[in-house]
Amino acid sequence: MTAPESAPDSVLRVALDWEVDAIDPPASFGGWNTGRVVQQMFESLYEDDLEDEVASPTRLIPALATSVEVSSNGLQYLFRLREHVRFHDGTRLDAEAVRFNIDRMWNPEAPQYSPVAADYNRIGLEALKSVEVLGPFSILLTLKEPFPEFLRYMTQEDAPGAHVFISPEALKKLGNSGIADHAPGTGPFRFDNRFSTPFGSGVRLRRNEDYWGGLPKLKGIEFKPYPNLEDRYNALLNGDADLAYGLEGSDLDKLERRGFVVLEGQVPYVWYFIFNMRDPVLSDVRVRHAIAHAVDRDRLSHDIFRGHTAVASGMLPPASPAFDGGYNFPYRYDPERARQLLAEAGVPPGWRLRIVTANAGSGQLMPVRICEHLARNLEAIGFGAEIVRTEDWVFYCNEWRSGLPDGAGVSQMSWGMSCDVWLEQVLHSRNTSPFGFNAGYYSNSAVDRLLDKARQAQSGDQRSQLYREAHALIMDDLPVLPMLTLRRGSVCYHPRVKGFSNPRQNWHSFKNVWTDSNL
Repeated sequence: MTAPESAPDSVLRVALDWEVDAIDPPASFGGWNTGRVVQQMFESLYEDDLEDEVASPTRLIPALATSVEVSSNGLQYLFRLREHVRFHDGTRLDAEAVRFNIDRMWNPEAPQYSPVAADYNRIGLEALKSVEVLGPFSILLTLKEPFPEFLRYMTQEDAPGAHVFISPEALKKLGNSGIADHAPGTGPFRFDNRFSTPFGSGVRLRRNEDYWGGLPKLKGIEFKPYPNLEDRYNALLNGDADLAYGLEGSDLDKLERRGFVVLEGQVPYVWYFIFNMRDPVLSDVRVRHAIAHAVDRDRLSHDIFRGHTAVASGMLPPASPAFDGGYNFPYRYDPERARQLLAEAGVPPGWRLRIVTANAGSGQLMPVRICEHLARNLEAIGFGAEIVRTEDWVFYCNEWRSGLPDGAGVSQMSWGMSCDVWLEQVLHSRNTSPFGFNAGYYSNSAVDRLLDKARQAQSGDQRSQLYREAHALIMDDLPVLPMLTLRRGSVCYHPRVKGFSNPRQNWHSFKNVWTDSNL
């Protein structure tokens, strides 16, 4: 579908579920609400094909590179860069600009090195051995060991961090401490300003008139935060937004009757609890299994989210390479079995689980409602729970990454990636918090060995099998409790929105979108 020649310039208004973090993508940790903005402004060497609505996992396509040659041993990546690309401040993108950005995330000796960016991007760049500029538009990246998901990890937005590129001239001028919200990218839209809304800071983008990929159809985009589901729903219904994220659990049927487009489809997403493996009670696997048997995930999905979610089968998210649609969650809802296991583990009557959660946030669904559901299920078998809530989502993310504190039983997160190394990122012992994102301190040497092998396996089939074997062991240990994935309503929009594509991903491209003022 193409925009008519007479289509006037328009501004797309997007309702997000939280404020956008400071926009310095390699050093941001605000979740997908930040990534959905970053996607419009910044680019990597390769990107997801966000116009392809079928591929699962997403198909990778050249972006700032035109091609890549990978050596037979999987250690060398020779990128040919796209010529005539300019950053939003006019600086030329070339091989030196790429090296400058990689050094910022990887090379402690570089003057522009950012410990935060290096920390957030470590999983994707820790295998990197050297960076060589071979010519103005040729760059060779050599790895210490094979990492076949190297290209796919480049595509991840707010993973946290992102392997995207910022104008070296701007970084030299403003430095790491001053670049946030002033970072020129190469994407189809550029930062305009932040503005106040009743629910926090909004972000306004304007069209990049010199975009190498052709002129975007929209004049601009406004991203507005609506942390409350009802407010987000009403913003779309009442015409204050053209498109809204995260409407699972609202009256989607009413939206459809009113002519709105309600999208369906699964993406790389899991909402999950993380057990504190250092807790003297929860360190007993019988207790973790008991909690899994105690919680009615089907009722949660159907009663609270109206069937717009699906119960998660495990920690390999849908639309990831190793996802196994035939795998079944091994812990059926069985309160009597839960009581039996807790008795065997010697848990005293009246024991209470302390649950740490954010009130709302990016991709969070309704986290307090989910935590309350778990608490009620525990109370039904003679135990209980205390819910400790954090108001600010970005603050919660940083606290969560630091690891569960003493006295806290579980925390929660909504995450997932279209590359399988995510399983390593959140459950390998070497990624234990605060160094990584294994926030519950899980450690199993057999799992670590399988994840290490999987990371380097060059055969896609072998890699998937290794990740599935690691996943089976993880689900036996149950250091995490996967709850929900998404099914319907993660994106909804007014019929005036045209040209929108819905890939199997948690973010989208708006470069080919326009709005029809006649609707």
